[in-house]
Amino acid sequence: MRKAITVLCTAALTLTMAWGLPQTAASAKTVMKIGHSMPADTFRQKSLVVFKEIVEKETEGRVEVQLYPSGQLGTEMETLEAVKLGSVEGFRSGGFEEAAPLLEIYSMPFLFSDMEGIHKITRGPLGEEIAKSVEPAGMVILATGDSGLFRQITNNVRPITQPSDLKGLKMRTPPMSTIVKTMEALGANVVSIPFIETYMGLKTGVADGEENPLTNIVSMKFYEVQKYLTLVNYQYHAEMFYVNKAWFDGLDGKDRKILRDAAKEMMLVSDKIVAEDDAKCMTFLKDKMEINSLTSEQHQAFVEAVQPVYEYYIDKGMFTQEMIDRIREAAAK
Repeated sequence: MRKAITVLCTAALTLTMAWGLPQTAASAKTVMKIGHSMPADTFRQKSLVVFKEIVEKETEGRVEVQLYPSGQLGTEMETLEAVKLGSVEGFRSGGFEEAAPLLEIYSMPFLFSDMEGIHKITRGPLGEEIAKSVEPAGMVILATGDSGLFRQITNNVRPITQPSDLKGLKMRTPPMSTIVKTMEALGANVVSIPFIETYMGLKTGVADGEENPLTNIVSMKFYEVQKYLTLVNYQYHAEMFYVNKAWFDGLDGKDRKILRDAAKEMMLVSDKIVAEDDAKCMTFLKDKMEINSLTSEQHQAFVEAVQPVYEYYIDKGMFTQEMIDRIREAAAK
């Protein structure tokens, strides 16, 4: 009789795992592998350690979190695909059109005017609505935060105070379409240079300038080979925590809530580190470069100059003018 019961229990557990049914709290622990491209001493890894500690404690070890920084699980695109397929459970990075076209909305030029407005979106119901757009790709986004604060512009030719100042400048950009199209709309000549080679490209004149958050400008020492810094606040990049949907849905309801709550706490920690780093970099750069900010009138001239970028993405069907208006209204409240 005991042998028959053992056989039946074993068969039931096998079917539960094979069919992806939720396992009970008493079942074997599940491993959550999380990859990202940044080094272990950056905001991404530091905040993921907080996530790991909360999850493993609150689930009483039912979920074991394994962290893989520095691209150990592959490139960002490779890791994103692995999460879609379920061979990797989690991934921290920016928003990708390959995950969902709507995510690109966060990086539209001059969409946001301050970080407070941004957090009303990323931490609120509209951010959750945007996050749901990845579910058809087999993923869920448990939390959205800051991949860095606003991106700024540096160059060696002249101070940038109006869109025409960028006309003809050779600007190095990453291969991100919203950045490329924004620079082109402002009249710059876009130059493609790998990020790790940008310093030498600026030093030798292959590029006149570049655009990056202050943290990148400092960490890559671009200030050594750039004279002018304009605090233009032209673009924001969001940070997503992607998780495989089938794996997540297979967890017990209590554990799903633990993971969601831990992810939100993780992003608050991450955002705080990013803000502190940005402030430190601003202080560091004050005597390293000639820095200028835009007046409200100068800022408006840039906003008007990049309108063709919005038209392009709306015509492409990646998002609607209605969604843009909803974001601006919610951020301004």
